[in-house]
Amino acid sequence: PCSNSARNMDGGSDSLDDLYTDVAQSLEWKETKALKKTVSSMELQDPVSDDDLAQDVFKKLEKEGHFGKGNLQFLTELLTDLGRADLGEKVRTAELEPESPNKSISEQKEETTVLRRHFRAVAQEVSPLDWKRFARHLGLSEGQIQHIGMRQKNNSYEGVIEALYTWENQLGNSATYRALREALHQAGMENVADSIWA
Repeated sequence: PCSNSARNMDGGSDSLDDLYTDVAQSLEWKETKALKKTVSSMELQDPVSDDDLAQDVFKKLEKEGHFGKGNLQFLTELLTDLGRADLGEKVRTAELEPESPNKSISEQKEETTVLRRHFRAVAQEVSPLDWKRFARHLGLSEGQIQHIGMRQKNNSYEGVIEALYTWENQLGNSATYRALREALHQAGMENVADSIWA
């Protein structure tokens, strides 16, 4: 009876599946091959196989938290790196806003944009020695933090940015200013919070 909730509580998986299929069908064979080669180096728990289609690769990346509903930045970057900035732009414009019965989509999108604007400010303030500790206080698992470190080659600024996008994706509508400030305070980074929301 709970199989649906395991997929995505608001039913967003179907929309993402459609997007993955649409993008996958637009890729040429050599681009799909390059995609699989790139992803193979990421040490996924469910490794990419020769038989996988591009949409299978996207689903594996989603399953391990690299992107998902409302957080398709990594997918956009992957496609852009393949030389398909057109598809990256398509994904960016299709980025799905979380539905809410209380707020219009435009209101929610505006809130999300304003919150994300602070991501870069936070990333600039968190020191290279502290970014992994901060990511833990955001609720990311050690596996997620390790993957982010590998992907960003331990660039702390980009690490914090990706950690924040992952956090936002996991929390959905609960990813608020208050929650972000709380995570900073719990990590002992009150000075960061104070400098941003002075």
